[in-house]
Amino acid sequence: MVAGMAGEPPPGPRGHWLLGSLPEISRDMPQTLLDVTREYGPVVRLRVGPTDMYLVGDGDLIVEMISRRAGDMRKSDRTRQSLGGHLGDGLVTLEGEEHRRHRRLVQPVMHRQSIAAQLATMVALTDKRIESWPDGSTQDILREMQDLTLRIAATALFRVDDDAMVAAAREFAASLNTIVRRPFPIPGWVPTRGNVRRRASVRRVDVLAYDLIARRRADPGTDDLLSLLIGATDDEGGPELSDVEIRDELMTMFFAGHETSAAALAWALYLLARHQEMAEQVRAELAAGERRLLAGVVKETLRLYPPAWVFDRTPRRDVTVGGYAVPRGANMLFSPWVAHRDPSRWPAAEEFRPQRWTTDWVPARGAYLPFGDGPRMCVGNRFAEAEIQAVLAELLPRVQLSLVDDAPVRPEGDATLRPRGGLPMLVHRL
Repeated sequence: MVAGMAGEPPPGPRGHWLLGSLPEISRDMPQTLLDVTREYGPVVRLRVGPTDMYLVGDGDLIVEMISRRAGDMRKSDRTRQSLGGHLGDGLVTLEGEEHRRHRRLVQPVMHRQSIAAQLATMVALTDKRIESWPDGSTQDILREMQDLTLRIAATALFRVDDDAMVAAAREFAASLNTIVRRPFPIPGWVPTRGNVRRRASVRRVDVLAYDLIARRRADPGTDDLLSLLIGATDDEGGPELSDVEIRDELMTMFFAGHETSAAALAWALYLLARHQEMAEQVRAELAAGERRLLAGVVKETLRLYPPAWVFDRTPRRDVTVGGYAVPRGANMLFSPWVAHRDPSRWPAAEEFRPQRWTTDWVPARGAYLPFGDGPRMCVGNRFAEAEIQAVLAELLPRVQLSLVDDAPVRPEGDATLRPRGGLPMLVHRL
């Protein structure tokens, strides 16, 4: 890591005279972030139209800013505007004491015991999905994993697996991604196609969510995560979650949970299809009742394609990052996607090597940040890893998936990092 002179702004590309780096970011944001970091260093100033963005791609600096100096940071207005219309005031968008109170209430819901209670559901729904694939058929594995993880989330959260909920949730997620893709935020009251779609999808989901909340309050005798949320208590004496707060946390968990797991599963199956010898080794290990290599596949997939691939913060005051000056109110981007491909931290950083994880070696904290870090670290990280492992352990011994062609699949940077244009794969039953 090369530090700058104190007080200097970070270096960065000049870009287009009017648009700056907006054309490159719009065309391929993940690759653009890698390119500018490699050219200009760990802290880069990017001009995006009339505003500046400050990219931090070094893992140690990311940890410093979002964990050790978390008090200097807040969620950006852009993120709150983009996500708030869908997710309301949940863990992703809340600040300060309200964020801490929600985290105290929500985190115990994602305990290992409650996750273990959902494993049978994950396995049963995966079996059902596999049975729907005819031998020799071509399936869009990204879409299949999105539908599967959506149904897993709906069942784990609500004990509901019906087409009405799945259809409503799918439209909810699609409309949210439409909003996230915007290069600039547009106020919710402007009647754009995306805003109209957002309002319709939120209304549809709200009807279902509040009905479920009312039913669980009347009859709490189930083991779904919704019941645990309703019964959550604050050890520090704060109030329990209201219906609106429960709705907002449900939508946050629902969207973040199924979108991130679906993308990670698609990437894992893509990587295993490109490395069939590794897939065979995992199958042999599973047959022997072991899962160490499978766990390595999951961790290596999350390294190469982290769910929280980029996120932003705004400094509450002027700050110095890696020796460079960043002004109060600026939009700062932090990218685990870039940090995870740092060749000084990871030998053969671009290569898929699950064996990295099969020893007792543990990466440095700043080298591996698939779910973020600090007080805003994803509370669903254990659930996501358990779900990804459970689905792969059930799927790999039963089917072999191969790519339709040899063209490399490029990532698309939406709310999550997913295969651009889908992921068509051939199904061969074993």
